[in-house]
Amino acid sequence: MFSWLEPSWNRWTQATGKLPHAVLVYGGDGWGQLEFSRALAQSLLCESPKPDRSACGRCPACGWFSLGNHPDFRLVVPESMAAEVEEEGTEPGKKKSDQIRIEQVRDLADFLAVGTHRAGSRVILIYPAEAMNPNTQNALLKNLEEPPPETVFLLATAQPDRLLPTVRSRCLKFPMSPPDAREALRWLKEQGVERAEAALAAFGGAPLAALSGAESERDRLAFIEGLRRPGFDPIALAESVQRVPPWDLVGWLQRWSYDLLLARASGEVRYHLGQEKSLLEISQRCEPAKVAGYLRTLAQARALARHPLNPKLFVEDLLLQYRRLVGQP
Repeated sequence: MFSWLEPSWNRWTQATGKLPHAVLVYGGDGWGQLEFSRALAQSLLCESPKPDRSACGRCPACGWFSLGNHPDFRLVVPESMAAEVEEEGTEPGKKKSDQIRIEQVRDLADFLAVGTHRAGSRVILIYPAEAMNPNTQNALLKNLEEPPPETVFLLATAQPDRLLPTVRSRCLKFPMSPPDAREALRWLKEQGVERAEAALAAFGGAPLAALSGAESERDRLAFIEGLRRPGFDPIALAESVQRVPPWDLVGWLQRWSYDLLLARASGEVRYHLGQEKSLLEISQRCEPAKVAGYLRTLAQARALARHPLNPKLFVEDLLLQYRRLVGQP
């Protein structure tokens, strides 16, 4: 488990009372919800947990868990995140779904219908929980309302508001602690990330997002350069970043626009260290209320960004709105 997750773990171990049947683990994108939830799942299945309630790492249950074949554990993720397994009849090169399908939740019925193999707990981890559409969430709801004995559901997410109120209300809500900046920076440097301080700032202090973003840093910097350029062409800029997932592009726009608003209000920036001068100049052409409105638009767009109907038109529309925001016709 990452060192910056220790405060969250300490808060978890200090909690008292009966273990709930469902826990909603949430925090910022790139904080490590999956890793924390996996550690929590292993601790619940461990047969000789340590005094701090973490898994021992030595018992048979921990051995099976580390090998990915514990009989009382299920990890439910979108097809696109699952291990690459060629199935008979699968079309070569077919795009895998980014959603958790309703069939995946229904398939848990057989797993839940039998008793546990080790006479202990049974754990189902769903990540990212926001990848379930409303129909899938409703299919899960029956199990949350009438959970089988000794069963714990862990729902890990960076977007808890995208879960139905009925789902959220049946879970213990566990907000993770933000990553400690020093720990996150040290870890990023160990991973060989160049300009680790700037990378961490660019992703709001989220180390896993910063590491993932390092792979597309050249694209991000080119995109930001496009936003800075007077009279930029939104259509051409959208064309140049077609290979970048819309989810990432919306995030880049959100952080840039937030810094525009912050620069206009205080002369400071949060995410784009070294870009203060450009942000200050552009912010003077913007009306703060319109920047705030654009940020709300981007928040709504983020909810659709994992599977827009037409990614290119989706990005073009957001960039056209941005060009009007900064006072360009």
